[in-house]
Amino acid sequence: MNVTGRFGALAMSLLICAWLVGCGGNGGASVGDSPPQGASTPEGWQLVWADEFDGDALDANNWNIQTGDGSAEGIPGWGNNELQIYQPGNIAVRNGNLVISARFEAGRYMSGRINSDGKFASRYGRIEGNIQVPAGQGLWSAFWLLPTDSPYGGWPASGEIDVMEVFQRQPEPFTQGVAHYGMIWPLNVYAAKRYSGIDPADGFHVYALEWDDSELRWFVDGVHFHTVPSSAYWNYYRDPATNAHRSGGGSAPFDQPFHLLLNLAVGGDLPGDPSPEAFPGEMLVDYVRVYRCAADAATGRGCQGLVDPLDPNVVPAAAADVFRAEYTLFDDVLGPLVLNDEETIPLTFSVHDYGALMLSEVQGGERGMVVDVATSSGGGFSIRAADGSRLRFFGMGSAADTASFGGELQFDLLVFAAETDTAGGLRIQLDSGGGFVELALRELPTDEWTTVTVQVSDIVRSAGGSSGAALDMDRIDGLFALQPTGAAHLRLDNIRIICGHPHESGCGVAPAARGES
Repeated sequence: MNVTGRFGALAMSLLICAWLVGCGGNGGASVGDSPPQGASTPEGWQLVWADEFDGDALDANNWNIQTGDGSAEGIPGWGNNELQIYQPGNIAVRNGNLVISARFEAGRYMSGRINSDGKFASRYGRIEGNIQVPAGQGLWSAFWLLPTDSPYGGWPASGEIDVMEVFQRQPEPFTQGVAHYGMIWPLNVYAAKRYSGIDPADGFHVYALEWDDSELRWFVDGVHFHTVPSSAYWNYYRDPATNAHRSGGGSAPFDQPFHLLLNLAVGGDLPGDPSPEAFPGEMLVDYVRVYRCAADAATGRGCQGLVDPLDPNVVPAAAADVFRAEYTLFDDVLGPLVLNDEETIPLTFSVHDYGALMLSEVQGGERGMVVDVATSSGGGFSIRAADGSRLRFFGMGSAADTASFGGELQFDLLVFAAETDTAGGLRIQLDSGGGFVELALRELPTDEWTTVTVQVSDIVRSAGGSSGAALDMDRIDGLFALQPTGAAHLRLDNIRIICGHPHESGCGVAPAARGES
């Protein structure tokens, strides 16, 4: 087993216009505009966008109003078992403030949520809001950022930054700043820190994030309380071009444009059930301003400490990275399967329908020994423990899990076109009787080597298999199985199992529990 850390890198060279997205067509200040009345540009920073909420209605050039309970987005309760339904009637602008109100109406909790998706986004800078949140058990006020394009896939592999969250959990409400990252839920992680220096409901407070390609820094009323350096955040995501998981660059996922969100939620997992006394509750926003670091817009660096004091007592989040394990099944020779430094398991080939399918190990030129498979009408082969023992795949999901995990089967494949019915397919399995993923041969390159990756989650949740039973990840018989559905001549090399997990030794292959082999 080889365990590696961050791998791969995304090279990015962006001009200033790539830092600021959606510059045109909005009512906020943009590069070259005069600052809005009442705004002062801090030393070293350049104001590039702002909404001072001085009108009598929400500026539709700056914001979208979101509605519903999250079901339309595929996350009923907005992913946190929240109780509110968002509607336009709970959004207002009056007396120079954005007002988001939470009310209990006709037996339902109603509130408001807005975002700048498609109208404004930024990469790096200082994001600042002057906000007063409501008191009352069960209310959850938030000022936060989400990726506009989510290039690294689903939440939160593409990241989330919470500039401010206030949870009214009586008798001790708290404020916190959070960065969410890692892998797609449920293998997500976060770095959070609470700030106890204020009563968040006693008046307006300035919440700010300073963001560059090396770190994220949080402030409340000019007090620096939380830092997450790039060494602490990471992501590991499924690349649609290869179907394989990979790591982003050194600043990923926080190296992309993010848009703004403001909302007032009710109830849910974090604040708990609301009390009647909490309603009506109002979140007031005096302004939202976004600055760019004039010293270096491309990286965002050079403005640390020019606005707020950087407290030397703030301990940055610890360095972290994805745990990645790789098990080689065949590379010049078959096995053995190395589970750890002390335990190895000899492997063997098992051929099914031997009369139709022939399997052999042959010289593959510069590749050395490879697996040669020739069949006239089907059949298949698998790789399994030589003593017949079963194995356990952990940290890679199960048939009951609907989420994606970081386990995959990967192999190099050569398809001989002249001897293969490309109208057929290749079924990739674990246990030969369990579920499978079928690859269409007509979609695979022929007469050249290519790397194929199949996600373990896709195999486990598939409806195929001769038994019709769900694959038991605690009792795996075959580590890899391949079944052509028609005539084929193939060669395989570098057959391996790879998994990724946010926690050390959080995924891998192990012997089945005693008595289950």
